[in-house]
Amino acid sequence: MSTQEHPPSLRILRRSEHPISRRDIAPEALKVLYRLHRLGFRAYLVGGGVRDLFLQRRPKDFDIATDARPNRMRKIFRNCRVIGRRFRLVHVVFPGGVTVEVSTFRCRPEFAEREENGLILSDNSFGTPEDDARRRDLTINGLFYDIATFSILDYVGGVQDLRDGVVRTIAPPDDSFREDPARMIRVLRQAARLGFTIDPRTYEAVLRNRELILRVNESRIAEEIFRDLRGGASEPFMGLMLQTGLMAYLFPELAAQLAAEPAHPLWSRLRTLDTLVSQGRELSNAVLMTVLWHTLIVPPESGAPRTRPGADLGRTVYRNIKTLRAKFRLSLQASSRMVEIIMAARRLGAAAPDKGLPQGLRGKAYAREALEFWEICESTAQHPTGHFAGLYEELARWHTPPPHGFDRGRPERARHAVAPGDRPRRRRR
Repeated sequence: MSTQEHPPSLRILRRSEHPISRRDIAPEALKVLYRLHRLGFRAYLVGGGVRDLFLQRRPKDFDIATDARPNRMRKIFRNCRVIGRRFRLVHVVFPGGVTVEVSTFRCRPEFAEREENGLILSDNSFGTPEDDARRRDLTINGLFYDIATFSILDYVGGVQDLRDGVVRTIAPPDDSFREDPARMIRVLRQAARLGFTIDPRTYEAVLRNRELILRVNESRIAEEIFRDLRGGASEPFMGLMLQTGLMAYLFPELAAQLAAEPAHPLWSRLRTLDTLVSQGRELSNAVLMTVLWHTLIVPPESGAPRTRPGADLGRTVYRNIKTLRAKFRLSLQASSRMVEIIMAARRLGAAAPDKGLPQGLRGKAYAREALEFWEICESTAQHPTGHFAGLYEELARWHTPPPHGFDRGRPERARHAVAPGDRPRRRRR
């Protein structure tokens, strides 16, 4: 059922009625679509790819829905693997690491395996394209692009919502959020990224059901948050998280800080982060979490990131990160790297602006991440023109591998490569 009283009937937009062109679809996705179509299966481009193409934005990925079953697709595509337990999906892998996700049309199962709160645990009941469209999360994500006719199929009223700039759930919002509470995050994500308004009934349902977000697996929450920090709209997204109260359940300490301090430094840092992402910068999970949690990790009395670290600060930082990582399922490696980033960034800030990289950071594996975090923190400060660019250039020089693959600084006589067969054999005693 739609959030409207009567579900909209099928609306078909012919090629002349929409802006989507095959030129804008990734060639790997077209190969999958055409092969399924040639073999007699229905093959539709679905989800966010259709939404972004309709809005004339560049999609980050292309998902496909078909009436071919997963085991049949395993025989059609030798370069694929079947994944998932709750949802069985097929990943078709191409050279260069490009992956196209293909799913079989599903229906809303009558006897789905659920928890007491309504969360679906298993959902592999196959159905028709209309069934598949109506079981998706948002109307703007429920559109299909048919490779056979180059038309858009709209079973859920998504085209009108795209034109009106509205985010709403397909199913009644309370039912939708009980089935999958992570959909509340997706509602805020699309509103933040697209600049859309949230349908009033959907927004009120988020407020009523926000406590259910605690039932979502920590790893899945981490995946959703990383996706939003890398989405180029982290500042408005976190604003909606605070406004709706979802942040108070996921990060209560951070929510309390933001509510008490309207000019909290996180907002300017997220703004800089969005700028860097829009420029194509790829940041590690450790940098992203350091940006988000910095004011929770570093004690206020330790000063700004540009202050030279004290003797006990490292132990305090590690202890605070250890407390937070238990709630967020961060790996030990990422946690340790966050400590290195914070301590190194403080050394960067304490160094003289004209001295370049501190000598102790040259050649360190975490030096670039520390520089990226420091740039995010200090982007509003008064720095000479090109200061950060100069530091990145210096960093690149120090991280350039020496000739012949040997380490820098080794004795000259050790730099002459010796073939394995030419090495003298040690006499066995």
